[in-house]
Amino acid sequence: MTQPNLKRAARLDTKAVALASLPFMGMISFWQVYDGIVPKMLTGTFGLSNSLTGAIMAIDNVFGLFLLPLFGILSDRCTSKLGRRTPFILGGSAVAMLSVPLIAIANNMGSLPLLIGAIILTLLAICAYRTMTVAVVADITPRPLRTKADSIEKIVGYAGTGLMLVAISVMVPKADKPDYLPLFILQAAFILVSAVVYGIFIREPALVEKMRKKSLSMGIDEDQIDKDDSPEAGGKDRIADAGVRRSIIMLLAATFFYYMSYNAMTTNISRYADMFYGMEGGSYAIINIVTIAGALLSYVPLANLSLKIGRKKVALGTAVIMVLCPALLWLAPGFSPVLYGVFLLMGVALGGVDLCVYTMILECCSSQSVGRYSGYYYTVSMAAQVATPILSGIVMDVAPSMLFAYITAMGLLMAASMASAKHGDAILIDEVARREAAE
Repeated sequence: MTQPNLKRAARLDTKAVALASLPFMGMISFWQVYDGIVPKMLTGTFGLSNSLTGAIMAIDNVFGLFLLPLFGILSDRCTSKLGRRTPFILGGSAVAMLSVPLIAIANNMGSLPLLIGAIILTLLAICAYRTMTVAVVADITPRPLRTKADSIEKIVGYAGTGLMLVAISVMVPKADKPDYLPLFILQAAFILVSAVVYGIFIREPALVEKMRKKSLSMGIDEDQIDKDDSPEAGGKDRIADAGVRRSIIMLLAATFFYYMSYNAMTTNISRYADMFYGMEGGSYAIINIVTIAGALLSYVPLANLSLKIGRKKVALGTAVIMVLCPALLWLAPGFSPVLYGVFLLMGVALGGVDLCVYTMILECCSSQSVGRYSGYYYTVSMAAQVATPILSGIVMDVAPSMLFAYITAMGLLMAASMASAKHGDAILIDEVARREAAE
């Protein structure tokens, strides 16, 4: 008997996924510039207090709470010849390309109203296509291979993030009132080129049709999955199974607590490292670099592992590590180079959970509702990123040594939510190969 060809079954259109990931790269790299430079403008150029600066910087999270699911639903209902996601990606990128440099121009002019207007316009543009940058990759990928595609998208995205971090270090001069315009023009060009290359090479409807044919060879009929979500209903998901609905809620809860945990570390690690590790100035950045390196190194191996043993097992395994690592950091008496290994392992765990939870959510919905549920995913992540800086900030004020205890607690809630989800796994690659061989 001929053995199933696992290599053929696991074959992903890597080129198409990488090209479709470019708008995600352009979008996510923007946040490095926005989060790093705009606060400096508000406090340095305009003399705003830290609290008022924080309130302005929170606008993006507030917008995200309601705009991301709204635009996700609108994209599900889109009937453009370009596809459902592409019009939003191209339109949002075009507006962002024009508005991003306006932020630096307003800073140079010393006009706070213009700066606030440019920030709001840019955030609206980013919100208009942020959800679509991940939804389009899911749309063109067969369900069992979505975790693998997500790993490629994240590698592409964070490669762009790294480039912008290098640009910030090189292009921002050491001056009392630096001119940020060259940096913001570069960011705008980054967004523009990403969108143009995407527009030239990605034909969304053709790739979606190719995905459907590939899915059929895997024994997955998307038309049958979509039967409760007719286009005439505007992509309004009507999930009848109460168990599936509970799983979606639990997966969204896991997403919430994931970001409560992760963002608490990124928000406070510079102060924590200064107080307890003796890392002054920017030396704490080594911790961030090690953690990100762990995530980047883990994406592809963990995606491939999820094809063999299932997403939930990978998610639960990495969630346990995500609990144990901060617990070790909490109990550690002081800094030791060994802790870099703990941070590296924590990055691996962060990558594993991040990869699996989103694709598990999409597995519970039809292709007509990918935009809607991508929006819900981003909404709960935004809600966590609004709440956890406040809560973890209180911890840092009252008992800073308990920061990693807080992170551990959030990790435990994440793992418990994940364990409660009973749906979200796709068929394993062995079964995919068997079905393809039977064709």
